[in-house]
Amino acid sequence: MKPLQRLMQHDAAYLLLFIFLVALNLRGPITGLPPLFERISIDLNLSSSQSGLLTSVPLLAFALFAPVASWLSQRFLIERVLAVGVGLIAIGMVTRSFGFTSTLYLGVTFIGMGIAIGNVLLPSLLKRQFPNHIVQLTAVYVLMMNIGGFLMASFAVPLSQFAERPNFPLNMSGWSFALACQTIIIVLPIVVWFSCKITQHQLPKMSGVSGGGSIWGSKTAWQVSGFLAFNSLVCYIVLAWMPSILMSNGYADSTAGLYQGYLQLAGVLPSLILTPFIHRLGSQRRLCLFATGLTWLSLLGFLYIPNWSGIWSVCFGFGISMGFILGLSLIGLRTSSPKQAAALSGMSQLIGYTLAAIGPFLIGMIYDWQQSWQIPLYILLVLCFIWMVFGWIASPKPE
Repeated sequence: MKPLQRLMQHDAAYLLLFIFLVALNLRGPITGLPPLFERISIDLNLSSSQSGLLTSVPLLAFALFAPVASWLSQRFLIERVLAVGVGLIAIGMVTRSFGFTSTLYLGVTFIGMGIAIGNVLLPSLLKRQFPNHIVQLTAVYVLMMNIGGFLMASFAVPLSQFAERPNFPLNMSGWSFALACQTIIIVLPIVVWFSCKITQHQLPKMSGVSGGGSIWGSKTAWQVSGFLAFNSLVCYIVLAWMPSILMSNGYADSTAGLYQGYLQLAGVLPSLILTPFIHRLGSQRRLCLFATGLTWLSLLGFLYIPNWSGIWSVCFGFGISMGFILGLSLIGLRTSSPKQAAALSGMSQLIGYTLAAIGPFLIGMIYDWQQSWQIPLYILLVLCFIWMVFGWIASPKPE
């Protein structure tokens, strides 16, 4: 009990609460928007490619702002930089609820910048402050991310419908009201930051990562980065367009949002099951093949058996999340030092989020051209197969 008691000292407990409440907002602001695309597009007269940009812009901010977040953490207190990130997410969530096209794009840009800070700093903060509890706390951290994604995606349409009633007192569109309600969740870490005593520690200065050129010139580094990049690409295309795909198959928008919530909840299971046992489950190649294969099968199901879309949502969420965990483990398995691992992590994040930012926009353009989701789904099947190949060649060979 002594390690647990030390972990739950007041300062540590407040810091953990802050971390978990921040994690609650690292996925939901992105996944809570696509279920409202149909309403937003009609109200603001947006094309599918313009709607896709609402998902692409924050992902591009992830890629471009991640190095800035790392630079800031070397020069300022890491907890304070993280609080600034929370503030950016809050500003973005409020701004995008104003109901105009310009404020939508401005808001998702601020959200992307804030989430980039959280993506970079939260894992580092857990490793620094709780080195003996990384596995357990990371599992809870991922759990909170998925809960936030589930809440914002599942309740987006019902809240919008509630605001569209004739006797609703506020003079705002339904989708704008739904986005405004989502800001309630970002208030939680802000309240903890200002009301609880969170001890701030100076992050130890670290020397620069050596061998950056060799990482970018390494075949193995490109294989691992390719696996993580295609994971992000397939994931964010589906997160952006799954509600629209389901509604084209006859589902109500509320059901489509709920199924996207199922996807988020299914993503919790691999983190809880795999993370403690990742080094004890045998061949990494076999695990990668299972994750990518299950994801490919779910996409095939969306295309040919849409009546089972609830099942395919769960399968996709499990497979894509399992692949993400395996990709993160490859960074440690295929590098020989912490400096190499840091360089590879930065490389894969830059490539992955850049691709993920472009993907939803291009898929939206293809839909505008075809007025059908059939070709985009075939493209997703091809992308998922490429992801499967990268997983095979990036995994260490079984001994």
